[in-house]
Amino acid sequence: MICRVVFLLTGLFLLLAYPGETAGQSPESADRSNLVLELLFDGDARDTSGNGHHGEVLGPVLAPDRFGRPNAAYAFDGENDYIRVAPPPALSAEAFTLSVWVNYDDDAFSRFWTNGVITQDGGGASERRVFQLSAFGPLPTWHIMGRGRDPLVTRPAGTTVWRHLAATHDGTLHKLYMDGVLHDQSEAPFPTHAEEPINVGRKGSGEASFYFKGVIDDVRIYTETLSPEAIMALTRENGWQPPPQLGIEVPDPPESSLEDALVAHWPMESAEMRDESGNGLKVIVMGQPKPIEGRRGGALRFDGSDDWAVVKNPSLGLLHYLTITCWISGFDAERDYRQVLWYGDGAWGQDPYSVSIQEGKIGFRVDDVATQWEVMNESKIEPDTWTFVAATLNTRPDGLMDQRIYINGALVAEQVTPAPYRYIELDLMWLTFASYGSGYGLTRLDLDDVRLYNRPLSQPEIESLFEEAVQE
Repeated sequence: MICRVVFLLTGLFLLLAYPGETAGQSPESADRSNLVLELLFDGDARDTSGNGHHGEVLGPVLAPDRFGRPNAAYAFDGENDYIRVAPPPALSAEAFTLSVWVNYDDDAFSRFWTNGVITQDGGGASERRVFQLSAFGPLPTWHIMGRGRDPLVTRPAGTTVWRHLAATHDGTLHKLYMDGVLHDQSEAPFPTHAEEPINVGRKGSGEASFYFKGVIDDVRIYTETLSPEAIMALTRENGWQPPPQLGIEVPDPPESSLEDALVAHWPMESAEMRDESGNGLKVIVMGQPKPIEGRRGGALRFDGSDDWAVVKNPSLGLLHYLTITCWISGFDAERDYRQVLWYGDGAWGQDPYSVSIQEGKIGFRVDDVATQWEVMNESKIEPDTWTFVAATLNTRPDGLMDQRIYINGALVAEQVTPAPYRYIELDLMWLTFASYGSGYGLTRLDLDDVRLYNRPLSQPEIESLFEEAVQE
């Protein structure tokens, strides 16, 4: 299939925009009086900022740096290697910059949070959790401990290539850069801690998944918010030419008939929940959903306490284009948030799509690794009347997502996301009915005729599905 690559950033752009510096020249960044930690790793982990916060090397071994100079960086094995800086330098809650070079090993990434590059995060007590530069899947992430949305790099970092990462805070905004390019930002405070050690190569709590696997070099921390120009100067230090940044491939939308676009169809005629699409998606039913009379023959009543269902199949990984249709009734219109259909694995940022009921309104949410994009209709629907719900997702050529909700065949809500879709396919997801996660937050719900399609249906197609049922 021909693929479109969204927003590919190239090293050529950086070369033209920021001509190289001569070797040995210091970056045009900040006055060194604001440099509170500098670990250049030139043969050791001494702090060359002049503040005496030398690192204690606990396992990593010296390795070549990005210029090929021997014994000028540290390699970490991903198992138990780290460098500890204690006591830490005094940081500022109003002005902060972290700069570091990383080179991830081929097998460094997994599907969850990994690779603690630099952290001041002992886990446990919230006041000891200051910052964590780590990775979520293949995306470097600036974790700010639930004080706001975590900024993350919006392109895979790649492996066996050197990348420059920088994070800044100005008292209001956290910003995250890769190779001098601003990728994401988020508003949140930055409370500091005078005693929590800084760790290079792991999270301070020593969790196994957070040990870094690869090579780290040139750690710098400033009590100054460096400008974008200063960040780029650090990226270009000594004439370094960044490699191209990877794009995220978005497949072309399927072109198919309504019948061929059908991925799954559960008529809900019995508690066995057989898939009638011909694709053989087997459902595991929990509890005892009660067969009732539905809008199109039989339906199922989920009691909200024991009943739910789950199906796992790769064909349900509809990350860029999809349509969900179903008939619903019998729900609690006062509950704040309950799922009708939910697809994900329960981990943060890994719930690609869901349809919910929120105080009688229909919500359609799409998660990528950075943001939850949700659209909702304005008016409540009748909880004891069968209602036809359809939700569509279309990823546009510019990477933005068009989300729509239809009620009884009519378009009632639509939004186009302000930022591109950044989801990285990580597999091992599941679709649940009347639940989310692994069977918690169960929904009291009558459900009939559930269908999933691998493309956004047009409004006439959705109207035809509604009219077809009404005329039966």
